[in-house]
Parts: sequence; C-alpha cells; structure tokens
Amino acid sequence: MGQGRVLIVFPASLYGGRWAAGPRVKPELVSMFTVLRRHGVAASVLDLENVVGNPAAADREAFLHNAEARLAEHPADLVVISCSSSLQYSAAVAVATIVRRLHPRATIAVAGFHVSARPEDFRYDDAPFDLVIRGDPEMALVEAARSVDVGVAEPLPQRVIEGVLLEHSSRNAPEYAPYPYTTSGLPLLSVYLSRGCPYPRAACQLRPGAPGWRAFDPETVAGILGEMTALRPQHVEILDPSFGLDPGWRRAVLERVAADDSGRKTSLVVTLRTEGLTREDLDAVYRARVSVRFDIDTLSRRLLTRTGTVPSPAKHIDRSLDLLEYANAKGIAGEIILVFNQPGETLETAAETLQRLRELVAGLPNASLRLHASSWAYYPYGDVEADIGASQRRYGTRILHPEWWREGIPSQRAATAVVASAELTEREPGDESYWRPQFERIARDLVAKLTADARRGLRSHEWEGALATGVPHGFWVEPRWH
Repeated sequence: MGQGRVLIVFPASLYGGRWAAGPRVKPELVSMFTVLRRHGVAASVLDLENVVGNPAAADREAFLHNAEARLAEHPADLVVISCSSSLQYSAAVAVATIVRRLHPRATIAVAGFHVSARPEDFRYDDAPFDLVIRGDPEMALVEAARSVDVGVAEPLPQRVIEGVLLEHSSRNAPEYAPYPYTTSGLPLLSVYLSRGCPYPRAACQLRPGAPGWRAFDPETVAGILGEMTALRPQHVEILDPSFGLDPGWRRAVLERVAADDSGRKTSLVVTLRTEGLTREDLDAVYRARVSVRFDIDTLSRRLLTRTGTVPSPAKHIDRSLDLLEYANAKGIAGEIILVFNQPGETLETAAETLQRLRELVAGLPNASLRLHASSWAYYPYGDVEADIGASQRRYGTRILHPEWWREGIPSQRAATAVVASAELTEREPGDESYWRPQFERIARDLVAKLTADARRGLRSHEWEGALATGVPHGFWVEPRWH
C-alpha cells in the first residue's frame, strides 16, 4: 500500500440546469483540496460543471460523452466525487459508473451533504462507490489517500465511513489561490467560515445530529478573507446559513473586517437571521461595509405559531420588522429573503406575510434593501419521517416527488411540486399564483425607493431615512467622501 493519485470530481447536475448552477470556485472542493495538500497529498480537480456545463434535456448524452473523455484524461487511484446536494445525485452516480469502467482499479469515494443525509442512496447492488463518507470528509480522505491499495486488481467491499470533525484552525483554513479553478477578478468567491447550524436547513455542511456550531477564530477569518479579496473578486459570499451563531464571534469578525478595510473594492455578503440579532450588530455590519441577505422566511404569525419555529411568533415578527427598518435607515445594502408555499402555508398565512411587507415598504422614506422570494423546495435533511411524515400529519403537506433526485426529471419542477397544506389541496402543486403577483408588485414598489448607492449594491449615505427615523447614520460618523 502507498499514497496514490487523487482526483476530486464535481459531477455537475444532469437534471438541474440553470437552477443547479454553482460558482466557478466551489468552497467544499477548495476545503478538500486544501486539507489534502497540507497533509502532503497531491490532488487534482475536475469540475465538470465548469468544463462541460450542466446539460439541457437534449444534451445529456453529449454531456456524458464529454465527461467520459475528460475523466479518461485523469487516471487516479482514489477518485473523490462531491455530491454536495441532491442536485448532483444523478450525475454523481453516472460519473462514478464511468470512472469504474475507465479505471476499474480505482477506489471511488463519495462525500457531501446528500451523502450525509441519505447514505443509503449510494448503497445498492453493483454500486460503483467503495467509500461512502458521512459528515466532514477531509480527514477521511487524507487517510484514504495514504492507505489506498495502488494497483489492486479488484475494488474493496463498500464501506460507510463516519468523517472526523474538521478542526477549525488556521492549519485547515481554505486556500483559494492554489485551487485550480481560481483566477483573479472572478465575479464571485464563496466560503464557509463555520460548520454546524441550529436551524434545520440543508445548507448546513454537517451531518444531521452531529455536534454543533464551530468556526474559525476571528484572526483566522480575517486571514481567509484577506487572501480571498487579494484575488480581486467582485463579491465574496460567506455561505454560513446564519453568520455567527455566537454574537461575540460575529462582532469580533465584523470589527476585524472594518479595521482591515483599506479601500476594499470587493463586496462582502453574509446571511443573517433575526433571532439573536441586535441593532448593535447592524451598526457593526454598516461599519464593515458588508451586504446582508436577511433570511426572514415568513412574516406570518399564524404560520410561525402553527409550525412552532420560534417561541414567540408575534414578538419575533415585530423584532424582524424593526431590524429591517433599522437596516434601511442605516443604508445597509442587501436583500430580504422570503419563502412561500412552505409546509403549513395557507392562503391566509401568505396574505399575512404580503400585508406585513406592504406596510414595511409603505413606511420607508427610502430603501437600501431589495426583496426576493421563492417557492419552498424539498431537499432531504434528516430521516424520511422528519422530512416528510411530520408535515404530512400536521398540515396535510404533500410532497409529490419525495425522491426526485432519483427520478430523472427536471429538478426545480420536481423539488417545488409541493402542496403546502390541506387548505391548498385544490391548487396545483407548487402553485405560485396566490402569492407571486402580489409579491412582485410590492418588490417593485421597494425598488422605486432604492437609493442611488443601493442600486449599485453599495451601502447608502443618504440622510433621508436616518432623519425620518432618528437612526444614527453612517453619514454622521464618517466623512461623506469615504
């Protein structure tokens, strides 16, 4: 046995199309590449989404032909296929099958969130996968690379491996410059600064039920972001589902970002939920020149009461609206993100959210935030009972394609084919007509109030919002020409 050649493959999405399109530089691949490299394991990367593209329906055969040609150029002893979400499942299976045919002696590993959520999807008769890695894959891959049987005649029996938690220290901080698909001046670089999430969201890069939130320390974060901005991307997006579960960590990071800001041209983007968020946090966001995606989901007291998502729905909504008004008065750039047709939704709960949005927009003298909404899409997260059974019993939710990633049908249409509650039974699955037209009108009204800076994605220095609300504004604490 000895250290073999390692190839990391992103398989693209056979049925996701534009809906599944990801960034050129994928942070989960950067992390694997970095950790392998720092442990002395040389790895190459083949991102089929970048080099071939997510195929349209008429192009799938051509995609598989082109993928095979690319894979033939990369012989390896250990092939790691990233199935970072359910959107990549069909392509991951197809790519693994091609690898097994081209390189029958290779060990094939698969890792990613879908693997953690549904490991059984990769275990079936004649499955091409040798290693199914749940949880953090990096250290398991280091061990696999060091122990792979180079030149073994037959693949080993399949094993399911529980990944070792990745220590969030400077030793494991992702390095973007050496990553093969990184170039200077890209539109976007994205990064995870933490793992673990208190919210039941498929975006969390952690196996369900594993230990909780952990993050790189603020000094390491400053180093990561500094190296990324040195590559001059237009945007750096911090993908953590809720930026900084620990408020002390969140503020320390924002203070470091503000202190290190020397005419930074790159826009930094974070996602925030209003639970535990304060006006002081938004002051820190403003000073750091960070754009925010406010993950609001819903403004319906009835829906939050029905789902039990927060302990005090009315207070939660009032607090959320107060923070959104404050962010607008400060001139913080970003988006307000809402999700309709989620389990438990009814005509009344959607109307309640829309009415609160109307009131919010009507009360703003000007605006720095935009509105964005989407239909709820089903992704597997935990076990089937938690994912599907509970909402079916409680609300009458019907998910028409509970294993859409295995069906070979267009992903977006299948994942959003949901009847949210028994009250919506008469409507088509995934119907948007009861909320989308009204939402778009409200969103247009908000766009009409955007400041000149906000239209360019920048924080605002206009005084009108601050004067109307009495909010201490950036104009008063720094010269206007900054």
